[in-house]
Amino acid sequence: MRARAALAVLGKELRETLRDRRTLFMMVVLPTLLYPALFLAVEQMALLGQRRLGGRDAVVAVAGADRELAAFLARDPALRLAPPESASAAAVRGGGVEAAVVVEGAAGTRTARVLFDGSSDRSRRAQGLVAARLDAWGDTLLARRLRGAGLPPGFATPLAVRDSSVATAEETGGYALGRFLPVVLILMTLLGTFYPAIDLAAGEKERGTLETLLTAPVPAREIVAGKFAAVATIGFASAVANLASMLLTFQSGMFRFTQAAGVRFTVAPGSALVVLLGLVPLAVLFSALFLGVAVRSQSFKEAQNALTPVQLASTLPVFVISMPGIDFTPALAAVPVAGLAMLFRELMTGTAALLPSLVALLSTAAYAGLALAFAARAFGREEVLFGGGSGAAPRTAWGERLRAWRAADRGVPLPAEALAFIAVVALLFFHLGGRLQGALGERGLLLSEWLLLGLPAVAFAVAGPYDLRRTLTLRVPRPRALAGALLIALGGMPLGWAIGWLQIRLGLFPVDTELLQALERLVTATDLRRFLWLLFLVALTPAVCEELVFRGVLLQGLSREVRAGRAIVLTALVFGAFHVSFETAIRFIPTAWIGLLLGYVAWHTRSVLASMLMHFVNNGVAVAIVSLPALRGRVIGPGGEPEWALVAAAPLALAAGVWLLPRRADNEVLSPKS
Repeated sequence: MRARAALAVLGKELRETLRDRRTLFMMVVLPTLLYPALFLAVEQMALLGQRRLGGRDAVVAVAGADRELAAFLARDPALRLAPPESASAAAVRGGGVEAAVVVEGAAGTRTARVLFDGSSDRSRRAQGLVAARLDAWGDTLLARRLRGAGLPPGFATPLAVRDSSVATAEETGGYALGRFLPVVLILMTLLGTFYPAIDLAAGEKERGTLETLLTAPVPAREIVAGKFAAVATIGFASAVANLASMLLTFQSGMFRFTQAAGVRFTVAPGSALVVLLGLVPLAVLFSALFLGVAVRSQSFKEAQNALTPVQLASTLPVFVISMPGIDFTPALAAVPVAGLAMLFRELMTGTAALLPSLVALLSTAAYAGLALAFAARAFGREEVLFGGGSGAAPRTAWGERLRAWRAADRGVPLPAEALAFIAVVALLFFHLGGRLQGALGERGLLLSEWLLLGLPAVAFAVAGPYDLRRTLTLRVPRPRALAGALLIALGGMPLGWAIGWLQIRLGLFPVDTELLQALERLVTATDLRRFLWLLFLVALTPAVCEELVFRGVLLQGLSREVRAGRAIVLTALVFGAFHVSFETAIRFIPTAWIGLLLGYVAWHTRSVLASMLMHFVNNGVAVAIVSLPALRGRVIGPGGEPEWALVAAAPLALAAGVWLLPRRADNEVLSPKS
């Protein structure tokens, strides 16, 4: 690829973008003016609110108090006492008084109950003023009693506790800055690439200029590289402008509230440099991802609709930085967007660890490379670049669309149809499955598997324009293939145990001990009848229902347009994510590993029955290991580690199983009739 041609395209796109006054305003003027104006406005509004609340006395009614307490409260210039008959909840709710004090008890310890309206700022202020005065009055009474008993003033306070933070003003400011500055930076980078990506892809298609550009005597990959660079440059420039404006605003000292709170916002030059370095792959990631999606749309409006969920999915991981107790681990650093946000948060306090920081930067660069490959593939397909249509939604009635859809002879679902089915099933299982299991226990688990997974898979294949046998791959494999599937299952299990044990040792995911114990109790059988029931519930039922969904509908749908290896990996990742719970994600990696083996066997045997056998064996062996202490002692060590002899023999079983499977090209893509 010629760099000169790509740079020429970059220059062209930047010139056209910068000629747009709205783009210049969003990139330069808005960030420069936004933060000083925003913080000044916030500060002035806060001061105005304080002045308005403190501009008049708080009206308070007191009932049951003696004259001395009433006089003590009346000496506060911020309080104005109302008649005692106004000390009621009705008067506070009606606005006659802002707070009411009801004193009860005759001797010893008396009780003062403060009534206030929690939905009113003025009433909340009055409650705070009254509570402070009552505390002071209580101290006065205590000191009087101690003097009367001839005791020293400190007798009633054997331990005085005072909090004192050892953090400096800069460290406190870095902690606060780390909770919101990364969010702003990432959002500005995202927004800086969002509209340019739409305009340089779908916008040019709608204007008819993209086809003219691609017919120029310049290779398409150089045009694509120039567009990528233009969008990434705009997004990076927008983020840098926002970062510089925000830091200058804080360091100017105009935000007086932070000074009063003992907070100072500063960022070390080295940290700022690393932040800028991290924004580069992030801008490339967003620009390539958005370009790859936008170029598949036929109009600006259609691209906006397509990119809105992508934008939302890219934004949500950022907010992990605001969650307390989340540490910057290598596993979290590898999560797209979230890892980089955590790195930025740690840099604000100057405590970023080396290994997670490298993982965050390198993984973001890797994701950017994958996004570039995704977008380049879109720009390399003529049906995507020059596809017809205005991008407007068809005006056909829904009934006609449904009939046309059912009349189409697809054979197997399209990838979008298979993914939509998985989304619906996941929502059903999430909302209804949890309620069924919570209300009915094991019977609820059984019902949720059959009613929310197995039955919908069959209904989807029957109701749609698909071939039932091919969509669910209901073919009977040969005995040799079944033997290969069994060997692969037996070889994959020890490796799965080793993966699970290793991730616990490395602390990749938090481990809920109570959850693991509950799962162990669930699959523990104490007699033969219980053992057979667990085999049906935990082994046979998931083997049938989950395989119909994942190795049936999903794998076959993806295989229609995606090469086998990618389809198997994607299916395994979705399968692993399906087994993640709110309590822990520890099952994700081992389950995804088993999903890879299941998908590989289902693909090569062209039969979901083979993967069902593997799934049954995997879960059934787990039930047997937990229920039979003698067997457990042979395969699991005292520290929870797998028997390493089994792990060492596992690759041999895998190799033998692969040799027994029928051959099939990994680059094969299903046709509608195959």
